[in-house]
Amino acid sequence: MFYFSLPVVTCYSLLNYFVFSGRFMKLIFLEEVDSTNEYLKRVEFCHGLCVVAEKQTGGKGRRGKKWISEKGKGLYVSFMFSPISYQIASLSSLAFGVAVLNVLKTLDKRFYLKWPNDIYINGKKISGILPELLSDRLIIGIGINLNYTRDELSSLEVPATSLFAEKIPFDKHSILDKLILEVENYYELLKKKAFNVKEFEKNCPLIGKEVSVIEEHKQFNGIALGIDTNGCLVVEVEGKIRRLFSGNVSIRL
Repeated sequence: MFYFSLPVVTCYSLLNYFVFSGRFMKLIFLEEVDSTNEYLKRVEFCHGLCVVAEKQTGGKGRRGKKWISEKGKGLYVSFMFSPISYQIASLSSLAFGVAVLNVLKTLDKRFYLKWPNDIYINGKKISGILPELLSDRLIIGIGINLNYTRDELSSLEVPATSLFAEKIPFDKHSILDKLILEVENYYELLKKKAFNVKEFEKNCPLIGKEVSVIEEHKQFNGIALGIDTNGCLVVEVEGKIRRLFSGNVSIRL
């Protein structure tokens, strides 16, 4: 395990490589962990702490679904910040989704967002965000598929891809460096109540389309009208407005 506390913008090392560039950030690098989110739940609170793992044995996504986290195949990272109000936290999936999108769009402009917390390209998921608000901390977990082959991802319930599978050149260290800056920036926006959901909407192809929704084992169709100030997806269903806090939503073909 490596631990750093440096008054610089970012510092990272994926175990043995270091780059430094500007703010105060504390970083921990682990060879293996059950889950980077779970790790940050166990340690003493430290605002601005970031943990990066080479492998997760119990990585998870939204609704407790497994997130495959093999060594050298992805970027598995979690951030710890001071807690924010529940109302503001309801926007965290959207805000940090935009943060990840901004990083990935430096590699390829085709990436887009899928409400509430995923990043897609070519109809396949490449990244997910798992925010967890505790009484004394806000934890933001982020997974990005980097080096998985199509075969390695073929058995997943949700169609998935990776930067390697999409033939998009990348540098893992550079992605982490940019991600730290973006995540810090969007945390500050949330804290100041300055995050605008329009940032998410303009990068989410669901908006304005006829969609199919699965919510609590019920399926229905409607028109996705937009996202409200609480982060809910606003859907018109048979002339009535429904606000979705969670659910599986896809464009109806």
